[in-house]
Amino acid sequence: MSDFNPVTLFFILSESMGGWLWLLLVAAVLLLGGIVLGFSRLRRAGRPARRPLMAAAIMGTLATVVFTVLMPAWTLAGTDAFASGLDVAVAILLALVPGAMIAALVFTMASLRCASRGLRTQTA
Repeated sequence: MSDFNPVTLFFILSESMGGWLWLLLVAAVLLLGGIVLGFSRLRRAGRPARRPLMAAAIMGTLATVVFTVLMPAWTLAGTDAFASGLDVAVAILLALVPGAMIAALVFTMASLRCASRGLRTQTA
């Protein structure tokens, strides 16, 4: 365990996920860039981030609940996969990945729309 570092973790992930690792890394960078772009546009327009954040939280929570229910089919497990509390906790943790991705996408779209409305009202 003394040589367990980020490079080792990267190679473990690369070996277990294969090409999906790069696809997920690109998606993560794009979504993070969208969040930063949304916050910067909102700040430039002088608009609060409350509504885009609420929309993202609601949609992310709904997506997490849906993916938690779909988790046994997603992981090729049977319908009896939720046998213990630990199984439910792992399913929720796995469902947080698509839930967070959907929340980031919703925030980006809502913040860009909110910022464009703010700029239109300032110029008109």
